[in-house]
Amino acid sequence: MAKITDIAKTLFNLGKGIGLEKPREGSQKPFSLDKFTGALQNSNSLARANRYVVSIDTPQWAQQNSAYSDDAKQLVFFCDAINIPGATINAVDHRRLGLGPLDRRPGQVLPAEITASFMLDQNGRNLNFFQEWINSVFEIDPRTVLNEGPNGALFGEVHYHDYYATTMRISTYDVSANEITEITAYEVWPFVLGDVTLGWAQNDEFARVQVNFQVRSWTTNLSEGPGPASDRALGGFERLIRLGTAGQSLVSSFKTPNNVGDAINIVSNAQTFLGALGGKT
Repeated sequence: MAKITDIAKTLFNLGKGIGLEKPREGSQKPFSLDKFTGALQNSNSLARANRYVVSIDTPQWAQQNSAYSDDAKQLVFFCDAINIPGATINAVDHRRLGLGPLDRRPGQVLPAEITASFMLDQNGRNLNFFQEWINSVFEIDPRTVLNEGPNGALFGEVHYHDYYATTMRISTYDVSANEITEITAYEVWPFVLGDVTLGWAQNDEFARVQVNFQVRSWTTNLSEGPGPASDRALGGFERLIRLGTAGQSLVSSFKTPNNVGDAINIVSNAQTFLGALGGKT
């Protein structure tokens, strides 16, 4: 009898709430929370800054030695920070028809530098690769004062541009490992090889080196996205977490319903659990 009374009260409160409900016009405004959420869903949510891959084509100087060629390919696993290059357009003064105030017009474009941080391996191959790359740009080995070094240059000479410049690619991904964009930077070469800090107090840190690259130009290739976030497939680890959370919510709500609200919660949690089981958001 008590349960029937509770259900009757719940239905009465629902009816009273519907009767007192005022018209909601928030969704009709130029900016609303529903429109903001919908825009995020249609754009597959926001991009993650930690999902990227950096690859460097083997420079000409490294192609002559298979060991350095392998080192260039292995760098893809050691880059722990990098920036996507931008560009700056320098404006010049222009007087239209030779009269009146000055006008600003585009002069030349300067692509931004690429700053990357690489973790160093215990075999010393990563740091040695960049040291040799710097030496392939500008010969700084003092043993080559009188005799040409292995790179074919004397001390203080600058090598040919094609000898040290190469191509770098930065690919970004979403949480399901779908490629978003691929930025291709052309004629890349290092001009700053940072110091490597060592210290006895750095017991829990890995050695890193920062390298700054010059870029002549870059292009962007935008991949076709996987669609709205509600339709995309989840990654394996994300699916496991989502499944565990949905299952816990379903178990906690799976009890004898005391009112209409409890019954609605069971149905909602069951739908969420089935969605997680199917690997969808």
